[in-house]
Parts: sequence; structure tokens; C-alpha cells
Amino acid sequence: MMLEQTDALLTIAEVSATFAGFAALVTLFARRRVDGAVAHDLLRLRLVIGMSVVVVMAALIPVAVAGFGLVESIVWQVSAAFFLLLIYFVISSFVTSYIPVKGSFPPDNLAVLVAVSMEILIQVCLILVLVGVASERQYGLYTSALIATIGQVAFIFLRLVGSTFSGIVYKSESSQSV
Repeated sequence: MMLEQTDALLTIAEVSATFAGFAALVTLFARRRVDGAVAHDLLRLRLVIGMSVVVVMAALIPVAVAGFGLVESIVWQVSAAFFLLLIYFVISSFVTSYIPVKGSFPPDNLAVLVAVSMEILIQVCLILVLVGVASERQYGLYTSALIATIGQVAFIFLRLVGSTFSGIVYKSESSQSV
């Protein structure tokens, strides 16, 4: 049995892969920074790329699992379990990378608030799929988790771009006034 939603899942994977590509491009144009700013931007970059890869994989997992001929509700439950494991891997990797540089830059409280709020939504959707609650809405819950993760990635990406290029804007403005 093949999932009817394969095209939508593949499109979500493509969108997420685009964020990883944009994040890589931003690093090409990044200015040299001092103190904790470099570490902060690198952590954001790792998070954007890591979570983008998670969305690509999570969007493709149901397609692969469905290829085994499983009942659709089982496909969504297995996929949700793998999605959660991938998220936990990226989060633990991020925390491990953050610990050595903690205190070298001020925390981005807005990013933490938005990312944690969206993570709660993502986790609730995936746990509902995993435990089989609302089995007729598993696709909607799973897709909501994918889209919320893309939203999370997009927000962190925007914070990365703003941080990376903020000094350049100020420098060019001050050089024009001279």
C-alpha cells in the first residue's frame, strides 16, 4: 500500500532541504566576528542544518515505511517514533555543543521562547500519532509536526541571518555618513 500523501511529503522534504542550502550560503558571506558571536552563529547554523535534515528524513520515512505494505496507521506511528528520535538526537547534539560555550554570549531569549513553544506543538502532535489517539487524523498531525519544524527552522534561520549581517549594515551606514 502506498501513501496517498507521498507528493505532499516529498514537497515538504524539498522545502526543508532549501533551508539547509540557504544556511550554507549565509556562511559563505558571513563576516568575521569576535567573542561569543561566532559560537552563537555556529550553533544556530548547526541547528538550522540539523533540523532541516530531520524534516527531510521525517518527510521521507512514511514513504519508505509504507513500502513494506503496513497498515497506514502503523506507518504513521512508526514514522512518528523515528521523527521523535531524530529530533531528540539533534536537540542532544545542540545541548552538547552549547555547554562548552555557555556564557560566552548572551542568550537569544526570543529564539528560545519561539523554538521551545513550537517544539511543544511538534512533540504533542507526534506523541498523539505515536500513541494512536485520533487515528483518523494521523496524517494531519504528522504534517503539522513537519510544518511546525520547518517554521522553527525558518525562525532560527532568520535570527542567524540577522545576527550574521547586522554588523555589515551598521558599517555600511556609518561609512556612508563619513
